[in-house]
Amino acid sequence: MKAGSGLIIAGIIILAIGLVWLFLGIGTPATETVPAGSFPGSMLPAVTPTQAVTKIPTVVITTGTPIAETTLAPSPDAVRLHFLDLAFGAGNAYLERWSPTEKNGRIVISMVGNRDSDAAAVQSAIQEFNSLSRTNQISSQVKQGSATGDIVIKFVTESGMGAIPLNMSQWLTNREITRNGTPLAKITLGTIYINNELKGDDRNYAIVRSLFYELGAIGDSDVYPDSLFYSGLNANTALSTVDKEAIRLLYGVSYTPGMSAVDVKNLLYVR
Repeated sequence: MKAGSGLIIAGIIILAIGLVWLFLGIGTPATETVPAGSFPGSMLPAVTPTQAVTKIPTVVITTGTPIAETTLAPSPDAVRLHFLDLAFGAGNAYLERWSPTEKNGRIVISMVGNRDSDAAAVQSAIQEFNSLSRTNQISSQVKQGSATGDIVIKFVTESGMGAIPLNMSQWLTNREITRNGTPLAKITLGTIYINNELKGDDRNYAIVRSLFYELGAIGDSDVYPDSLFYSGLNANTALSTVDKEAIRLLYGVSYTPGMSAVDVKNLLYVR
């Protein structure tokens, strides 16, 4: 019995020592190589563990509403200069814009010989202008097949464009827009002629640019390639951010038709 008890006690002591080694890692080799094919049927290569641990940086990808890309707003000075370019850059000394009092500031557009896509381009321009103007509004009811509007847009053949005269005694309201020798539009006082053979962005550009010319943006810009009024090669079909701010000034409550460039500048830069 005593011998059996001794063996039991010895076994318990050995088991305790083994547990201590297991938890403390005493006697565990620093590295151990497992030969390839140690296990029957194994195709794994030999693996040599190491004590060195390389930490891999964690990249957290969050999901949710994407952050919208923002466009920097033009500075007040940039807007003023752009406005002056559009209003007076053509060399005129007086502000050209529609009266805020005549017909209660209402402007009617009519079209002759247009396509459905032309009417859509005009409607888009009307909505944009009306959202910016504080003095005048263009009627959303564009007259189709009529030449009785305040501004009439007529579509003619390219050969017919050459037969349309421009009254150079009224050069501020008479302009021809061409590209590489091809006529895009001719603008006279109250009437716009569009080359009916134009397509796509060239056609929409000619329509929208001519319409804003009739509204008083008779100058060009050499600064902003995305501007509807850019003087270089241009097929832009809508107002850029700085264009919108310039039109907002042009049809704000501070300016009236016929104001001199000097008077406008004085109002612009009053602190």
